[in-house]
Amino acid sequence: MAVTELDDTDFFNPWALAAIVYDSGVNVDLLMGQFAAELSAAGERIGGVVQLPPGPEGCGPRALMQVLDVGSNEVIRICQDLGPGASSCRLDPARLLAASLRVRMATLAAPDLVFVSRFGKQEASGGGLRDEIARAVMAGVPVLTAVKRSTVEAWMAFSGGRGTLLYPRLSVLHDWWQDGRRRRRLPPLAALAREPWQGLNA
Repeated sequence: MAVTELDDTDFFNPWALAAIVYDSGVNVDLLMGQFAAELSAAGERIGGVVQLPPGPEGCGPRALMQVLDVGSNEVIRICQDLGPGASSCRLDPARLLAASLRVRMATLAAPDLVFVSRFGKQEASGGGLRDEIARAVMAGVPVLTAVKRSTVEAWMAFSGGRGTLLYPRLSVLHDWWQDGRRRRRLPPLAALAREPWQGLNA
């Protein structure tokens, strides 16, 4: 399923799609991982993947890009090992597909929340985990992802401006989640959130 944008509003609950907007220097991976761990400890049914923070060596053979399956706690490497002389990393399409399948399997299990590590350059250009975000939303499963500020325009085009943009702070994520408890029974075509930058001044 190739998705240009989420243009079918019949199914859409605006609370159920949220993106953490972050700038360079913000450890959004750690933030999402901590939130996932706290939800799991509280008994929430979660699935999907979050990216693990890189090690001090950066990306390369000693600190490969990896994601965590938050449902099984299994770590999945998503980049190629380019050898000891490598100064950068390259996404491995086969490994990225494996991560994509984890998100799809999580969606089919209809958890309380699906984590999708990023809506990044790959997703903005039509690849990566873009389709899995759409699958989850169209299945009525709440989705939380992260979007770098430079990619927000592409995210808005994909989402049609719907959903919620969140400040990168743990308290904001918890506020969004608690608010969602009151919104989960909203019918389709519910009114859009009036303050998309929920918690900006929290």
